[in-house]
Amino acid sequence: MTARDDRAPGGPAPAHLVFVECNTSGSGFEALAAAKRLGHRVSFLTTGLAAYTDGAGEGLDPALLDRVVPCDTDDTDAVVAAVRALHREHPVHAVLTMSEWHVLVTAEAAHRLGLAGSGPEAVAAARDKSRTRRLCRAAGVPVPGFRRVERGEALDETALPLPCVVKPVDELLSIGVKLCHTAAEARAHVHHLLEERDQTYRGRARTPAVLVEEYLDGPEYSVETLTYEGTTRVLAVTRKLLSPPPAFVETGHAVPAPLTDEVRAACEKVAADALAALGYTFGSAHVELRVTAEGPRLIEVNCRPGGDRITRLVTLATGVELVAEQIGMHLGRPPVAAGRAAGRGAAIVFLPSVPGRVDAITGTAAARAAEGVVDVGIYVAPGTETGSSGDNTDRFGHVIAVGPTSTVALARAEAAARTLALTVAAPAAALN
Repeated sequence: MTARDDRAPGGPAPAHLVFVECNTSGSGFEALAAAKRLGHRVSFLTTGLAAYTDGAGEGLDPALLDRVVPCDTDDTDAVVAAVRALHREHPVHAVLTMSEWHVLVTAEAAHRLGLAGSGPEAVAAARDKSRTRRLCRAAGVPVPGFRRVERGEALDETALPLPCVVKPVDELLSIGVKLCHTAAEARAHVHHLLEERDQTYRGRARTPAVLVEEYLDGPEYSVETLTYEGTTRVLAVTRKLLSPPPAFVETGHAVPAPLTDEVRAACEKVAADALAALGYTFGSAHVELRVTAEGPRLIEVNCRPGGDRITRLVTLATGVELVAEQIGMHLGRPPVAAGRAAGRGAAIVFLPSVPGRVDAITGTAAARAAEGVVDVGIYVAPGTETGSSGDNTDRFGHVIAVGPTSTVALARAEAAARTLALTVAAPAAALN
């Protein structure tokens, strides 16, 4: 199996792409749609398609898939065997994923199959936040002070930087991330994560370790990149909107981030240096950082495109379809150097849910008609039971808007979001 350049007279040559699972926060469905629009054959490996098609929210259109193959997508051997079987039917040209949970399995499978893909060692280092910290610190990349604490290990409270952030080393969606102001609070949250939560929210065994790190005071950003043959190209820097501490729930994003040229360049350098420190030479990345009084400092590296429809914002603001560029990379085509000149902004705001049984969602027509709005997404329907977990899953929808700048786009999205309302009854548990 070999990757190939998909440029051909008259347009891209059709290829057979195998996707390992998906995400449901934008880039996954976008990539499948882009693959079909480009004329490629799409096979989809999954433990269950219903996870993407059931429910009231924006689900996966099965018409985007030429073949669905049941597979234990947590097992590299199973993924390799499934791809080889597909290859016997139609030659496979690329294996890829937009799912954070499957970046390592996919990298391992592509490597074993001789296909283009991210290096497994670099992906494994990024998946463990404490390992990312160690490698980046050794390479001179600015990171917060940190300590990895494993199950059964005593927490040296005298060495804690206060306030501190306590988080799992291998979770996502801001799940389990908490700002702690006292040693007692930190000790309690470490105990909660290590002794009371042994699975991720996806039901996987959690690594029995947490990261205790210095709290970085400053606004948060993410850098959206494509790395090809060791060269990293920055497509955008994204402004991230967060809920007040102690949780770090993402409430929206805006592209491009309103930064000075100096600060933007510093953010881009930290991202590129972090990827180099991990040995990441191929693939997309979503690198998160905070800009402190001392400059940008790394938070984490994700070896896949940003979720939360950030890829859609990048396309709206720059004209570059990040997921299509990533597909092209897997087929041997270098990505574009950069997007178009600044002059347009895009933003998304999320609609926070409240616990209960949904009775009604009102205001959608007004939101869709608001100035600059290009998308209103609703994830629930009447009768849906909603919860409150204190992380990025606490949403009932989103609004995306565009404008001459990202600041204007964000204001338009926020104004449209205010026209939407979720009415809920008491949670079912409260009625019994």
